[in-house]
Formats: sequence, structure tokens, C-alpha cells
Amino acid sequence: MDDHLSNALAEELGKLKSICLGSSAASGPLDPARESFDRVVAGTAGIVSYLAQAPQTPAETIAGRMGLDRNELELSYKLIQRTAAATDRLKASPNGDYLNIVKHYFINRMYVVVFFVGLACPGRCRFCPNVTVRSDGSRKISRYQGKKSDRISSREINSVFRDMSEIESRGVPVLVKISGGLEPLSDPETMAVILGEAHARGIRVKLFTNGLLLDTGARRRLALDSGDVRISLSVIEEADFGEVMFGNDLARRKKYGLAFLLDNISNLLRERDILTPDTRVGLNTIVLEENYRDIPRFIRLAEDLGVDYIDFKPNYFSPYEEETQAYLKETIGNLQEIRKKSSVGIYFAGSLSSDNLFWTHREGVCHPHKQSRYKLFITPHGNCSPVHHGAFPTAGTGHDHLGKLYSGGRLSPDQSLLDIIGNMPAMPDLEYEKLNPFEHMLALEIDRDERDRAWGIPKECDPYNYPLADNIRQIRDNPLLHRI
Repeated sequence: MDDHLSNALAEELGKLKSICLGSSAASGPLDPARESFDRVVAGTAGIVSYLAQAPQTPAETIAGRMGLDRNELELSYKLIQRTAAATDRLKASPNGDYLNIVKHYFINRMYVVVFFVGLACPGRCRFCPNVTVRSDGSRKISRYQGKKSDRISSREINSVFRDMSEIESRGVPVLVKISGGLEPLSDPETMAVILGEAHARGIRVKLFTNGLLLDTGARRRLALDSGDVRISLSVIEEADFGEVMFGNDLARRKKYGLAFLLDNISNLLRERDILTPDTRVGLNTIVLEENYRDIPRFIRLAEDLGVDYIDFKPNYFSPYEEETQAYLKETIGNLQEIRKKSSVGIYFAGSLSSDNLFWTHREGVCHPHKQSRYKLFITPHGNCSPVHHGAFPTAGTGHDHLGKLYSGGRLSPDQSLLDIIGNMPAMPDLEYEKLNPFEHMLALEIDRDERDRAWGIPKECDPYNYPLADNIRQIRDNPLLHRI
């Protein structure tokens, strides 16, 4: 057992008993002869280790496997909330990003609306879910099916933002993402409407772009109107860039090279410093089998460009080879000191690790309609889906099938965003393997949270809800606290 963690838990348990039962109780529990006290400390340390490996596990399952009753588990969960050494251990685990999901959606109660903007894309990225690599090496991109007249209108966008203001009035912060789907900057008109509405209502916006269309001043200024511009850059060699981004499409390789993209980014940053100095600009880098050894070079490039941050994320459609995993683990560990001193923020997704539950807990299904309580995707034609899987463009009848299967409805004068969220129909289960890391972990936490509340664990004792650490109402009458 970790002495530092055990000592911290013992100290906090003594404080908690003193607060709940009076100052006379402060010294008693620290007597090493008190077996019940030691059992609580040892049990809580064991729970911390368990949750570090499997943070999605419901309380009833943990209690059964560790031989605890609900009172014991509630007390241990409250100790975890209140003990920095315990929470630090969870945050530092390979599943630390799971706690970020909990923080954003269950503690801060954030709601996210993702506009999939764009009907085209200059790229044909090999790892893009919208791209099919044909047997002859050529690449086909899937597009949204539908008439131009069916696209989401400025009136419908205005209605969405009115509903978002209503959501914020209830104390729930809203974040808007402009993404794809396809390349957002291929539809600057729709982007301008979204950004205008967001600015008018003080709602945050993040833009995700491949950066290839940042070659005009007008589109760069439009991008800078968002508060955060994340530019995809996953290849650092010119020849490799062409192959990964375009395959054997020689015309595109010639028009949109790596130097072209880097020039776009440099121009964007120069104009940002003059026009919108508060706008953050960063790189979004997918770690591939072809580029994983280039992580240090990506960081140096980010520093040379002068971006604010670089995010390293996995290609969630395919796990890494063992050699790649070993290199990633070593490299990320060796970069800790560099991260502290670097002029840019350097972030590694927990799902880059093979120990992350995204890779270790892929069996199972989620209930997509439940995710609509936390986020919603809106396609260029105004169709709303709670999952990526129902919002991406897919060619032909497959799109029609998925659109109906995982759609909560279409925005219209008679159906607003809140109408769709409030009347979300039950949808077929969706396999975890079809979810990205963010959706996967959100699905797991939705299930854990529901099962814990059903078993009787109050939210005040949720081990991940650190802001409730000082709320001890549920613990004062815990019979176990009176026995130790």
C-alpha cells in the first residue's frame, strides 16, 4: 500500500470525524489499535487503485468485489473527494481524461452544440471517416445528400442560438464547435452566421479546420472570429504529407502542399496578433503509425510557428502496435520537463495509452439518445444527432439509413433545438467501437452515474465530484463513521 496515500486518507478521515462528531473525536481514530478505522483507510486506498484502472465501474460492482456495504463505500467515496493525494492519483492515471469528461458534463454541466459545417473538403485524409481508399489508390470523399435549398437557414441558426441562451439562463454554460463532417471553411457564409449569433450572445466558439482554405484574408479573418482555432497537422514531411492527405491525387498534392499549409498558419498568426490577440490558435495532431516518432519535431514546429498549443490525439479507428505504444509511453514521459518549459501548451490525450479504458473497454453498447442531454450535432441540412455516427456524411442509401436511425429530428420553424432535445426518441444501441474516445467515455459515465444514483449513492458522495468535498450532510449520519 502507498504510505503517502494511506497517511493522507487517515488524516482526512480523522478530520472528517472531528467535523461530523465534534472535536472530542479528533484524536481517537488515529489510534492504530482502531481496526475499523484502519479498514476504512485500507479499503479507500484500494478503491482509488481500482478506479484508476476502471473509473467507469459502478459503486455496487466495486462494493461486491471488495466486500463492502453501501455505508462503507459512501464514506470511502467522500474521503476520495476530500483527499488531494487520492484525486491526484486518479488524475495522473492513464484514465485521467475520463475525469475531464466528468468535470465538463457532470460537474460544470456544460452543454455542447457542434455545427458540422461544409459541403466539400480539399483534403482526402487517409484516416478521415469520410474518405474511402479505392483499390486503385484513388480516394472518394462522402458528401451530404440533399438540395442546396434544404440547407440550414440563418433563421434556423438564430433559433438554435435563442435556445442556447435559454439553456445558459438555467445555469448551464454552452460551448459551440464548428467542425465536420467536411471542411467548415468551404461554407464561409454559414460560418459567418453562426459566429455572428455567437458573438451577439456571448457564447464561446471553437473552430476545427484542416487549414487548407486559410489562404485568403477573408477566410482567415472569419476563422479568427472564433475564440479558438484548431488546425489539423499530422504529417511533418512534404512527401508524406501529400500521401497521407491526398493519395495519388497529383493535382491536389501540387496545389495543397505542406509548405502551403504552414504559410497559411503563419499568415493567420500574424493577423491574429494584430486583429484578435485573444484568439487561441493551436495544432491538432493525430498520432499515426507513420508519424509517432516525430512527436518531438511536431513540438519544435509548434514553437517555431508560435501557436498557443498542440494536442496529440489517437487515430481511434485503429489501435497501435506494441512497439508504437512503448515508444509513446517513453516519449511522453521524457517530455514532461519540456512541457513545463515550452512556450506552447503540449497536451497528450489519455487514449494514446494502451492502458486507457478507451482501448481496454471496447466491448459493449451505448444508448445514443442519452447523450443528447449533454451535446448535439447539427448537420449542414439541420438534422440533429446525439452522436458523431449519425452526423457524418455517408454516400448513398447508407446515409439515409443512418440519418433516420440516429436522428433526433430536423430543425424547422415548428421544431427548435430545445424541442428536439426534449423529445429525443430512443435509438438503437450503438457499439462502443463506433464511438470516438470522448463519446465512449461520456457513454460510460452516463451509465455509471445512473447506476450509482439507482443504488442509492448520493451525488454529494460521488468520488469524482470534488467541488462537493465540503458537503458532508450525507456523511454525518453514516453509522460507520460513528463506529470508528
